[in-house]
Formats: sequence, C-alpha cells, structure tokens
Amino acid sequence: MKTFALLLAAASVPSAAAQPADPASEVDALFKQWSAPTSPGCAVTVSRDGKVLLQRGYGQASVEAGVANGPQTEFHLASVSKQFTAFAVLLLQAEGKLSTRDDVRKYVPELHAFAQPITIDHLLHHSSGLRDQISLLWLQGRRGEDTVTQEDALRVIFDQRELNFAPGQAFGYSNSNYTLLALIVERVSGKRFADFLAERVFAPLGMTHTYVVDDFRRIRAGEASPYGIGDDKKFERRILAYSTVGSTDIRSSVEDLARWAANFRQPRVGTPAVIAEMLKGDPLTRYGGGLTIGRYRGVAVAEHSGLDPGFVTHFMVMPDQQFATAVLCNVELGDPVTFARKIADIYLAGTLQAEAQRSPVTVPEAELQRVVGTYRDVGGMLLLVQLRDGKLFMQGGDPMLPHGGGEFASTYAPVTFRFSGETPARTLTVVQPGGDMVATRYEKRPAEALTTARMADYLGDYYSPELGAIVTVERRKDELWLKGPGYATRIQQPPPEFREQDAFHTESVFGAIRFRRDAKGRVIELTSSNGRVVQVRFLRVEALPKLDADKG
Repeated sequence: MKTFALLLAAASVPSAAAQPADPASEVDALFKQWSAPTSPGCAVTVSRDGKVLLQRGYGQASVEAGVANGPQTEFHLASVSKQFTAFAVLLLQAEGKLSTRDDVRKYVPELHAFAQPITIDHLLHHSSGLRDQISLLWLQGRRGEDTVTQEDALRVIFDQRELNFAPGQAFGYSNSNYTLLALIVERVSGKRFADFLAERVFAPLGMTHTYVVDDFRRIRAGEASPYGIGDDKKFERRILAYSTVGSTDIRSSVEDLARWAANFRQPRVGTPAVIAEMLKGDPLTRYGGGLTIGRYRGVAVAEHSGLDPGFVTHFMVMPDQQFATAVLCNVELGDPVTFARKIADIYLAGTLQAEAQRSPVTVPEAELQRVVGTYRDVGGMLLLVQLRDGKLFMQGGDPMLPHGGGEFASTYAPVTFRFSGETPARTLTVVQPGGDMVATRYEKRPAEALTTARMADYLGDYYSPELGAIVTVERRKDELWLKGPGYATRIQQPPPEFREQDAFHTESVFGAIRFRRDAKGRVIELTSSNGRVVQVRFLRVEALPKLDADKG
C-alpha cells in the first residue's frame, strides 16, 4: 500500500510589504548554504517586464576542478525540458502540419491500438493513461543511474498492451507522453528533434548555451557535473547516463532561460496564440504545454520542476506580473519550488497577497457520517476517512476542515477533498497541485494477518508479457519476499485498518502488490502499482527450468 502523501507542505507566507531595498542580497541569503567553494550549488535568474533583475551562480559546477557555477553554466533541466517539446508541437500545429486532436497512431503506428484512441492532446496534458517509461524500465531491473537511450524508452512504450486508465479520464504524469511527442516532432518535421529545437527555437532566441542531449557520451565545455548527498552527509558524484529526448535531456543556463521567459511576454518565436496554448491548463489535469498551471498567493502561475540523478530544477512564470524566475541546481538538494517561490516573495512583496483563508464551518454529524468510509483510486490506493470525537480524519492523521457542500480542506497542505452528494457519498475527489485524484467508495474484503502457512498461496514465479520480466515470490524465514531482475524487496501487509485480502505493499519500485485468484481460489497473477504505473500484470508460471549445482 502506498502511504497517502500530501504533495506540498503548507508554507507560511509573508504579508504584503514593499520590496526590500536590496533584493539581490535576500536571494544570496537563500542560497548561502550552497555558496561554499567545496560545494555544488545552483544558478538563478530573475526577470520582470522584460528586464533581467538578477543572474547569479552559487557553489561549484565542478567541485573537483574548482569551476564555479555562473549564469552561463549549462545544467541538465530534467523535466523542465518538457515545455520545449510542447512548444515544438504547438509550432507545428500553428503551421497546419498536425492537430493536437490527431490520433497519435497517425504518426506513430508502432503504438499499440488501444480500445480508445490516444490523441496528441492526451500526451500533452498527461491524460493518455500510458504507463511511465522510467517506472517500467525500473521494473525490468534498471536503476536511476543506469544507461537509458531513446530506443530503450520507445521499446517499453511500444510493448504496452494495457493502460493505467482510459484516455482522457484522469491525470497520470508519465514521461512516456513526452517521449512520443518528440518522435512526432521528428516525423512531422523531417528533422532530428535536437536539430528542430536548435534551428527553430534556441538559435532564434539567442540561447547559445541550450541544446538537446541525445548522446550522453558527448563532452561539452561549460556543463555542470551532477552531485548528490550520501548517507554520511558528504557530497558524492552521481551518474547521469540518459539519452532520452522529449521528456528530459535538455541542457541550458539561467542566462538562456531568461531569454526563453521573455518569449512568453513578447514572442519572437511562435505567436501569441501558441503562448496562450502553452499557458492554458487542461480542465481535467490543469497541465498546459509542459507546464503546470495554477495559482500562488492569488496570482496565476505556470511552472515545472525537474529531478534526475544529480540535478533539481524549477522554472516559473507569472504572466500577469510579467515575472519569471528559474532555479537550476547540480545537487539533489530537495524541493526547488520553495526557492522559486521565496524569490517571488522577495521581488513581488508589494504585489502578492496572503492567500485568503477559508474558515471552517459547522456541519451536522449526519453530513460527517455520510462521507465516512474507504475510497479507492484507479491505481488501487485506499483513502480512509474516519470520524473520531466529532472530527473527520484522512488516513488516520490529517484533520479535515469542513467548508460545507461536501467540501473539506486538509490541515497540512493546499489540498481539498470534495465528496459527491449521495448518502453515503460515492465519489471522493482530491484536488491537489498537478491534477485531481478521483476515488470511489469501496468495501474492503476482510483480511486476516498473514501467517507463514498462508504465505504458501503466493509462492512461485510470475511473468510479465509487457516487460519480458520474471519475478519470484519466496519465503525467507518468516517473511514474504519478492525477487526481481536486479532487486529484492520484502512484501509487507498494511496496518489492520487498511488491510485487504491478497493486497500488500513494498518499499521498492514495485509499490503496491495485489494477487488475483481464479474461481477455485488459486493465485494466478500479481500486479504492481507504484503511482506512475497501475496494475502491471505478472502471470503465474509453472515449472520454469532450473540450473542444478554441478554434482561432479
């Protein structure tokens, strides 16, 4: 079982005030920890009304060589790359060369013909239902720092035969979507994806330190090296061996991202209509053109973060304020969103207002009882709503503040819970940054504690036709374990209030495990769900050949 994790911790925001006399020094203070000559760090750009207000580097691009980060240092953007892919697609649409309403198979016939067509719009807005390529590769035994090529990514995408959900029915962030978009750009334009962006976007905007990495082995001067923080709290090198374009693998500098941000204000490449499409959030997913569309302290925000081995990044535009900032870091320092928003707090202190706080209302106990129960989303995640001492709690620990009309708010994060109007409520919608989660009322099947005797039901080998991978469920002393290609993880039973028959969880990429039985009660398959893949099936297989030890 996945633990229900609210996406963003509630952050206090300063009250509106005049901009500091020296905002640059305030930004310097934010990055003080990352300014040492022995530390990797970050680079930052801030612009407003088309003018660059700040561009600076902190820490080292190469700790070993003593090369400092600066405005022209080239960082791996990770998923911040997606907005350039979306922009390329929208440029081609503006030229009449494709439509985002087109079936993806018009351009990529290798994609499986699912029961319902997947459109380019579905890819752009993460509503295709396609499983995430990285998660699938991990289930095959890859790790975050292993080599991954575009061919690897396309292979696992084309091998998919089932979706996380029907296209257009939910939000499901998936790198597979943007890998396919890059392929469509290549096939429609007749150019390599890297060449298309270089010729149509980077060069016209003067982004001389921005390029697509379609071969990680190539060396280029000016690149930041990737770092992480080890268990001993010391810095250590990371390996970034990705050559997967569309979803990631653009390198850029904060100097260049300021030029890119200026194009949102006054387009030199594209048209105002293309920019408007980039900034228009899909009604279902609130995802635009490679950007999450939302609000911060009362103003509209288009933004995106990135995380790959050794790098974290964030790009944010506030269109109405003509404000933009980017934070690029060559160290896995945590959440870059916090830095970007604190920078906005500094420079827009006289503009941003504290978010209006809705006061809780008193509702009848019958209204509270109406929504109590267990709900399950498409991935099998259980959401438990409990009533204790006259108050509702989500997952046992998050007090839910009633606002009336079947709506409640989280105490700890900017998340709202909306229940449908039936008695008892049938649907729970969790409104959260990045897209809504919809769960339906679910009656759990009672389950007893797992004993060593009952473990025998699950032991054996299981094969995934989509992944071409075999996993084995085995008993190790009094514990149940799952052994896969390159990994092994303990299978754990959830606490009693979340316990279901044949449902377990792991602390691994395998995520939540469910076993399925036939009419005779015999276990015949297991599924894996980890958030970005839903119920990947592994069919039970018998009598796999084994190699006996040499008996001489």
